[in-house]
Amino acid sequence: MKTIADILPEVSARDPNQTALVEGDTRLSYGELCARAQALGRTLRELGIETGSRVALLLPNGIDFVTAYFGIAAAGAIIVPLNDGYQETELEYFTRLCDISLLVTSRRHEELCRRVLAGGRSECRPFFMEGWVFEPGKGTRADVNWVDAENPVMFQFSSGSTGTPKRIARRHHNLLFELESFVRTLGIRTDDRFLGVAPFSHVNGLMRSMMTSMFAGATLYPLERFERQRVAEVIERERITIMIAVPFMFGMLAKSRFDPVPDFSTLRLCVSASAPMPKNLNLQFHGKFGRFVRQLYGSTETGTISVNLTDDPSDSLESVGLPIRGVSVDVLSDSGDSVPADEMGELVVRSPAAIAGYEDLPEVNRESFRDGYFLTGDLGRKDASGYLYLLGRKKFFINKGGYKINPQEIEQLLEQHPAVEEVAVVGVPTQFEDEKVKAVVVKKSDVGTEELVEFCRGKIADFKIPATIEFRDSLPKSSTGKVRKKLLI
Repeated sequence: MKTIADILPEVSARDPNQTALVEGDTRLSYGELCARAQALGRTLRELGIETGSRVALLLPNGIDFVTAYFGIAAAGAIIVPLNDGYQETELEYFTRLCDISLLVTSRRHEELCRRVLAGGRSECRPFFMEGWVFEPGKGTRADVNWVDAENPVMFQFSSGSTGTPKRIARRHHNLLFELESFVRTLGIRTDDRFLGVAPFSHVNGLMRSMMTSMFAGATLYPLERFERQRVAEVIERERITIMIAVPFMFGMLAKSRFDPVPDFSTLRLCVSASAPMPKNLNLQFHGKFGRFVRQLYGSTETGTISVNLTDDPSDSLESVGLPIRGVSVDVLSDSGDSVPADEMGELVVRSPAAIAGYEDLPEVNRESFRDGYFLTGDLGRKDASGYLYLLGRKKFFINKGGYKINPQEIEQLLEQHPAVEEVAVVGVPTQFEDEKVKAVVVKKSDVGTEELVEFCRGKIADFKIPATIEFRDSLPKSSTGKVRKKLLI
């Protein structure tokens, strides 16, 4: 059965001269990338990395990240992608949690690695990509110690309901199913040109940009960081056809003042994931660039779940579309029964790409996995055509005097006020064992609490109107643009 280590050799065998990666002035063909990854895999084996060893990857988006990812896979090890912005405490935590043997990184992190690995607190060793010299012909398919497709190939992390990261072991067959289904569903071609700007350390940038483009034999243009002008230049100059990113990236492009406005006409697919894409930002993006952003739904536990590929997305901008090939989604009531079309319930997912459970967390598994389904904790609905709509996280619904309040409803209303740039609504515990509604607002122009309260009055029930409105310069967000609501309470 195939493994992730088979991807580059198979694509290279079809067309070794096809361009795989373009980073600045550097271009690598699939033949060259495959040779580099296999040579690195051989080097890692010589350093003592064995089948099942855990190797962390602390690199920004770029050729080195892609080479290292497939090189670790070629060595038969388990890949642990880590955020390039992690600091000492975070790295110490993850190296211990995953029993990391080797940390593949760059010289820019040398001092950080020295502090993390000092004093024998970890058996982990650093490996700097700048110090590795590619020797052509060093690695071949015969050199690779093949592993079973049922074995883990990657560890990722999800905080979920516990508040602490849960280790997720995704297996070769999980990733291969997701990649094949995603490529077929989106109709990815070898002549597609992907912009790789979402972080490769996170499931969205990793699976839906980096891995998808490599699996399909397309060309990937990785960017180390999101810079509006640079992104726009690359899309226009390189005639990018697919951009899969996060909402704030599309939003920043929509809000930016370009003179002249760059030509995005080659973009045949703009896809947003990791957080909801506000409708007003989508309309702004379309107004400026003539392209709608398609919403995608997925999770670290399941991989890609659904994507909105309707011919005319203008009437369904808030939908995350239909499940991708081979994935099924149901909407359940609190009693566990399927609900009728357009009724709200918890979304549950069955997919060959999904994990069967978290490691060493039996109680959490009983809550999150049932009858072959993963209980996402997301509330949503299906319309009569089967299109999915997300309505918020179950744990973020607000309980006010026994009433269940959807914070998304209030957020969408306040975002219609012309002076509001962004807003997040949370529940704050009260002395009466319920919650009061709090809105945290980023202003576009001058506005006060009373004006926003009056704006809500008559449009939503009085008990939903925020009892507290706090103004901030920005909302706390994760690296993928998801609002960190726990920091707002």
